[in-house]
Amino acid sequence: MPGHIHAVILKLATLCNLNCSYCYVYNHEDKSFRQRPKFISDAVFERALVAISEYCSRRPGHAMAITFHGGEPTLIGARRFDRLATKAREFLGNRLSGLSMQTNATLLSDEWIDVLRRHEVQVGVSLDGPASVHDMFRVDHKGRGSYRRVAAGLKKLQDSGLDPGLLCVVNPYLSGLEAFRHFQALGLQRMNFLMPDATHDSKQRLYGHLGATPVADYLIPIFDDWFDRDDPDIRISLFNDLLRVMMGGTPEV
Repeated sequence: MPGHIHAVILKLATLCNLNCSYCYVYNHEDKSFRQRPKFISDAVFERALVAISEYCSRRPGHAMAITFHGGEPTLIGARRFDRLATKAREFLGNRLSGLSMQTNATLLSDEWIDVLRRHEVQVGVSLDGPASVHDMFRVDHKGRGSYRRVAAGLKKLQDSGLDPGLLCVVNPYLSGLEAFRHFQALGLQRMNFLMPDATHDSKQRLYGHLGATPVADYLIPIFDDWFDRDDPDIRISLFNDLLRVMMGGTPEV
């Protein structure tokens, strides 16, 4: 129902095996991550489940989804993730509407694929475009690009039938249309675009020479191409929600 909370994000790991230069957690002004635990504790996870259950119990018939996040959530390990997902399903029952995970996909093994399939986890993969684009910023702690490893993890998910979604960070310096067409070439049909981490204080320094609307200039060619294709199987959450609101509806996100 409108006004209810339908999803909660649980950060399983503070750590990340990548060191993306634009990351708002590790490479911007806030350094509080250094004082946080490396991984979620069982006590915190169980208390979160209790809070979700109590929230739903006050709203009969209501259910919530859990998105596992990070850092990089796969650093917690497949076996512990299996235990946490099992606990969530058993404790919440029909108060749990679904499980999802946002990952860079570089650490996905056959064991991970098995766990994700058994728990019917909807997986989102972070990818910014072809290697020439992605590897500009999404590097590991040795400065090496991660595209090849992400693409391998993505294919592993697809080959297993998990149908991953995709999250791309907008890069106003580059072509959004090129990124969009690359995602389609990879067989991706569910995707979304994340605004770059900028404020009124940093916009001029980061993008001032790119014109008045650098993010719109990136996104509009994608919208035009997507709209002209008129393919209902290609879902871009940002655009779907904007259109829904423009026509008087309620956004999903």
